[in-house]
Amino acid sequence: MKILLIRSEGNQTHLNDFMSDLLLHGLRELYGSDVIDYPGCWYMYSDEISKREFNINKIWGKGFTINGTLKNFNSIDRSDIKKKIEEKYFDLIIYGSVRRSDQFIDDVIKYNNKVIFIDGEDDNIIDERYTKSGLYFKRELLENKNNVIPISFAIPKEKIIKNINENPINLLAPLVPGRLSTYIYDDEKTYYNMYSNSIFAITNKKLGWDCLRHYEILMNGCIPLFFNIEDCPKLILKTLPKERLSEIYSSFDSVLKLYSPFKIYKKKFLSFNKIFSYIPNMFKNKNASTFLKENSNILEIKNELLNFTKQNLTTEILAKYVLSKQKL
Repeated sequence: MKILLIRSEGNQTHLNDFMSDLLLHGLRELYGSDVIDYPGCWYMYSDEISKREFNINKIWGKGFTINGTLKNFNSIDRSDIKKKIEEKYFDLIIYGSVRRSDQFIDDVIKYNNKVIFIDGEDDNIIDERYTKSGLYFKRELLENKNNVIPISFAIPKEKIIKNINENPINLLAPLVPGRLSTYIYDDEKTYYNMYSNSIFAITNKKLGWDCLRHYEILMNGCIPLFFNIEDCPKLILKTLPKERLSEIYSSFDSVLKLYSPFKIYKKKFLSFNKIFSYIPNMFKNKNASTFLKENSNILEIKNELLNFTKQNLTTEILAKYVLSKQKL
């Protein structure tokens, strides 16, 4: 199947869009070089990124999990895109980040190409200019709308660890969302090891509910403690086991009481009652090995979540999901 994925060339702050990048990776898993990325996602190619000078901070998350996951940048034929659209060369055209780039859209519609629009923005806005021309996938979708379908992040399967670490050294992962002083990981391997060496990791809603961090925790065999996940709207994070993660949080949120609430919570999660309830526990044992001995089901839970990730959260499954909604 010949697919054209039109990506955004970024905005003033960042060069990429995770939703678009992850979908491209999944499509390549299915159809190889028949999937054309235009303009080329050079930062995703191991043979091209090393040739470029760029500010790593202009790629979301320093590019962890997506950078270098593709090969052979120059083997992809990105020539004569406009002409190919006019001749209906592609079986499907996908706008990977439609609110950032709708290049060629007039020709795509004029020549009656089959088209899909992806909106991976953190907000709940739907640009209805596009919903009448093709399926519109929205990452932070609040309610059912005609021709609008929910979509969520995913993980390249080669990034998922094969087996859990049965002897983690941290009860709680050192990286705390929102605490910039804990964002000390400059390379992907060290970042991943931090999660694989931990029993639990904190995660929460950012600007949007969906966040690649949730998946990076899971793919490294770590257990997310997801603040307020029970409040997540039904159509958002549909691929995550939300009910199970809520159960896990309810069962193990006492772990958080071993730490200073001022170091693990943002202000919006704090209350006087919560602060005072934590004080008596802050100096209790935080030893990971002791916790494992006292909670024999932890390794079972880690394995359960890792297997779920392998079976449900890969980019290949994401791509299959998107294509399954389009009648080709």
